[in-house]
Amino acid sequence: MDKAYDPEIYKKKKYLIVKSININLKKIIKLARKSRNNKIVLSKQISSSVTNIMLFTAILVFIFSFIISFYNTKSINKPIQILKNKTKDIANGEFGTIGSIPAPSEISELANHFNIMCLRLQELDEMKTDFVSYVSHELRTPLTAIKEASSMLLDGIYTKEPEKHENLLSIVKEECDRLIKSVNRILDLSCMEAHMTKYFFRKASVFPIIQKCILKLAPIARKKNIEIELIPANLLPEINMDEDRIYQVIENLIANAIKFTSKKGSITIKVKYLDLPDNCLKVSISDTGCGIPKNQLTRIFDKFTRIEMGEKTILGTGLGLSISKHIVNAHCGKIWADSTQYKGSEFNFTLPAILLKAKKC
Repeated sequence: MDKAYDPEIYKKKKYLIVKSININLKKIIKLARKSRNNKIVLSKQISSSVTNIMLFTAILVFIFSFIISFYNTKSINKPIQILKNKTKDIANGEFGTIGSIPAPSEISELANHFNIMCLRLQELDEMKTDFVSYVSHELRTPLTAIKEASSMLLDGIYTKEPEKHENLLSIVKEECDRLIKSVNRILDLSCMEAHMTKYFFRKASVFPIIQKCILKLAPIARKKNIEIELIPANLLPEINMDEDRIYQVIENLIANAIKFTSKKGSITIKVKYLDLPDNCLKVSISDTGCGIPKNQLTRIFDKFTRIEMGEKTILGTGLGLSISKHIVNAHCGKIWADSTQYKGSEFNFTLPAILLKAKKC
């Protein structure tokens, strides 16, 4: 049988167990509160550290931003100030380029474009000077000669000397022809630049044109004891061209070769066909003259460009070669020059040949 259980003992044991549980719960609560308080303190410390770090970081960011902004502003302001000063120089007629300056890529690119503009303005200024020189030489000289000769005729200085009177009239006529020729060349170039020049193309051979030019200029070459040699190819195809304009190109190139070749020199003219894929006719005119400096080769086809060979020697006015370039370009060809200073020059131009197909340009 079951043993009888005393209620008092049960209550006492129950009391002790509950008391033990309460004591343990209080310990647990106390430990939990202590842990919570520790975590709160740690959290405050961490928050304080984070706040300090953020504040320090913000200060550093501000300082570095200020420094970077200062140097960026300085790196931008300095080249802009240089560009500003250079603009003032340009306004005063000084077109020198800007040297290498440390700057951001955008400013450097702007400086490069600025230098290109300065070089172009310098070329235009030189062109203006050359134009004034051309006008003063090519126009003023014949006008002065005509004026003086006319005054002498009006004053009747040589009325009793028919021969000298005739000479004065000849001078007036020659200078008038020279003046008209100069004006016509300026007008021709202006029309070509405005694309207003009319060309009359037809199939023809270039060889007879070269022969005609040589016959016309041979007396001038003979006076300087300059030998002209023509070396043709065996087979030369026809080309589609304006014969008068191509004659103008060849005459100008041969006349220049004679003009800039010293006495007892020589001029060689070669004509040959360049096979496919070029399919063009090439004309080369070389001389044993004074040559052209390398730094001038890219500019000799610009209008009013002069070739300077020392302080006292200024050769040419630049209209003839500029007109020649326009004419060759209108024929879908190319024109260029090769030269060695003091050893001679070679001018070349090509024209599309009529062989397989018409060449489009």
